[in-house]
Amino acid sequence: MPIALVVREQKKLVVEELPFPKYGSKELLIKVTHVAQNPTDWKHVHFGLAKPGSIVGCDFSGIVVKVGKEAVGNYRKGERVAGCVHGGLGHEFGIRGAFSEYVTQEALLVFRYPSTMSPEVVVTLPLASITAALGIFHEMGLPLPPAKIEANFLVWSGSTSVGQCAIQLAKSIGCFFITTASPARHDYLKGLGADVCFDYKDPYVVPKIKQAAKDNLAYAFDCISEMEATRQVCAALTDSNSQLCTVLPFITSEIPAHVKEHRVLMYTIFGNERNLFGQLYKAKPEDKEFAEKFYKLISNFLLPEGLLKPNRVTKISGGLNGVEQGFKRMMQNKVAAEKLVYTLAETTGWNNCHWICCRNICS
Repeated sequence: MPIALVVREQKKLVVEELPFPKYGSKELLIKVTHVAQNPTDWKHVHFGLAKPGSIVGCDFSGIVVKVGKEAVGNYRKGERVAGCVHGGLGHEFGIRGAFSEYVTQEALLVFRYPSTMSPEVVVTLPLASITAALGIFHEMGLPLPPAKIEANFLVWSGSTSVGQCAIQLAKSIGCFFITTASPARHDYLKGLGADVCFDYKDPYVVPKIKQAAKDNLAYAFDCISEMEATRQVCAALTDSNSQLCTVLPFITSEIPAHVKEHRVLMYTIFGNERNLFGQLYKAKPEDKEFAEKFYKLISNFLLPEGLLKPNRVTKISGGLNGVEQGFKRMMQNKVAAEKLVYTLAETTGWNNCHWICCRNICS
């Protein structure tokens, strides 16, 4: 039987054998080869959102092994795909997180990628890219590439995974791009398309951003979305109808009257009503429709044209056995401008009930 990293009592994770997941008529059954770690993964365990029996993890790359009769996209067995799933849900939802040897996903919510790209790098893109795209194109209403506009765009904390995608996506439509990051990341972010980088710790960062934008800044993406960061981003926005995207919907900040806030939550792309972080999120079919369109754009345009590059990869050895180390590194803020990636084939020891205990690092 296939394996998965299952949440058990007292925030423990255990590599277990499970039956093959069932796939629906519109879905693909995918053998996962690589997974990437996101902050939401350890947070689901740490804050008790992932109940016993659930499987965390969102980003995956893998190989199609079964195709539902109504699956869209002419997928065939053996094709390489990447995508994301809603990890950390209770087992009653019947949805496996990505930290599993097999996952299912609707065919419209995965994407193919060029043969020149490896699965361990493309796996860094699904969650971060759709989060950035939801904000820039779906919520703010900027045109999808290859359309072009003239506008200044600010991303606060451009070295985050979402920030790196936002830089490239906004640049792909012609925006003049301003970002903040630690000085050690500036050259790297300029290589992704940032025109100007500032140190977010600089006490004069807001007036410097305004000067770079010539006091004409209407669009911003706050990849930190905590109160002080959001305050500074709002202070930099000068247009009377400014728009701001934030990524932590459960954190509230005082937003000035001239700024319209869009709270982006990637989980809305799956088209289901969910109770998350103590709030009820109604189904948003329009978000799912956008994600379907955007993932197709990734396959057909953004990746082939080199307009969206994956994050830098730091590979953690041991497959799912390495997740403990990866969670700890991220919780200690030791992950910067990179994605932690695991190769499923390296996982060992599940027949002996190999336990990975997160209790010490998650409490």
